Amino acid sequence: MSNFTQTKKYGTAIYPVHASATSGLLRRCEPFLTPEQLVSRFLKGIPLRFRNGDSFSADELKDRIYLAMNEVELLLGTTITRESFQFKAPFDYSLYRAYIHVMTEARPIISVEHLAIVSSDANTIFEIPPTWLEAANFSKGLINVIPLLAAYGVNSVQGAVGNAGIAFLTVINGLNWVPAYWQINYTAGLSTKEGLVPTPVNELIGTVAAIAILSEIAPLNVWNSQSQTQDGISQSSSGPGNRLYQLRIEELEKKKDELTRKLKAIFSTRYFVGNI
Repeated sequence: MSNFTQTKKYGTAIYPVHASATSGLLRRCEPFLTPEQLVSRFLKGIPLRFRNGDSFSADELKDRIYLAMNEVELLLGTTITRESFQFKAPFDYSLYRAYIHVMTEARPIISVEHLAIVSSDANTIFEIPPTWLEAANFSKGLINVIPLLAAYGVNSVQGAVGNAGIAFLTVINGLNWVPAYWQINYTAGLSTKEGLVPTPVNELIGTVAAIAILSEIAPLNVWNSQSQTQDGISQSSSGPGNRLYQLRIEELEKKKDELTRKLKAIFSTRYFVGNI
């Protein structure tokens, strides 16, 4: 059971990463994208009406935004809204020597509620005190355990079941790897405040939604050329046909890839270098 009274947080913003205070001159986070913002930012001048009389209503645009939000979560590999997670990580001796280096599946981490050695029958054998958790790299999904000397004097570190010390015999006996050893309960996502999201994430959501909407509208423009003749006078015109918005879609695709790459770079780390 998670102990929510001892939640460990780093105390800085999710975006900009590690920002303790901002000037307020630039809007870093904003409410979720609305249908009106989707049209004004990405679809201005685009007729959202089909030849058969159908059109995109506000509810339908909102539905496209929800679909885009789910796609963005898949692209970034994280949740946009704040969610609670629980997973078990293996014991790795080399990572244990690196101050119990544990990478979570979801990131960035907002808070850690519980880190413990939990048996396969769900008994908590040994719980790490929150004061030992290093939160500086929560934005990268990294948890370290640093047992500071002061912590030994002010915390009672005991196992929840008998013979709790047996959990550490893996180190004594020289075992290098044990599956599903550490259990972590934590909260992760791109929003520390309900209803707010980093502005670049909103931009990515709008880009994905606009691509989907333009892709629905473009195929209905079926004519590449038109001609009219009357009394020996003729007039003709040609157009892009169903490739009407192809250039705009390609521009948005490039923007989507660039935003995805940059946002993933902020909240992930490709390499970890340190001395063990």
